[in-house]
Amino acid sequence: MFQRSSQRIKPTDTFIGHGTDMNGTVHSESNVRIDGKFTGELSSSGTITVGERGEAHSTLIGRHVVVAGIVVGDIKTTGKLLITSSGQVLGHCESGLLVVEEGGILNGTSMVDREVKEGTAANGAAAAHEPPERERGEKKDDEAAVAEKQAG
Repeated sequence: MFQRSSQRIKPTDTFIGHGTDMNGTVHSESNVRIDGKFTGELSSSGTITVGERGEAHSTLIGRHVVVAGIVVGDIKTTGKLLITSSGQVLGHCESGLLVVEEGGILNGTSMVDREVKEGTAANGAAAAHEPPERERGEKKDDEAAVAEKQAG
């Protein structure tokens, strides 16, 4: 008669609308969009978007961050930080990828930390300093010829 729903409830996106002034700490499992004014600390497992009319005086921590408005504070993301042509960031940014569109402003410091798969960088660096296989083979052949001349 009454069955329990085994469906998982999906998180709802969080929206701070134009005309809203919010202070405090927000932790969200979903995307967050700021079109009003937010002061405090905001962390999200999803994407944080500061709209064109949005303003954040805070620390933003999210998977991806898009700034089309104003952010005064620090931004930390393992994914992409996109500052659009209307966006302004005043503060320190840490991201996996940084994109600043023409007209976008970043006044502060930035650090891009792209995680490199283990082995790939080491192999690439070793290969860059190692002569091509053909050259290594020719060198061995030359050494063998010299050894033959000395022996014979």
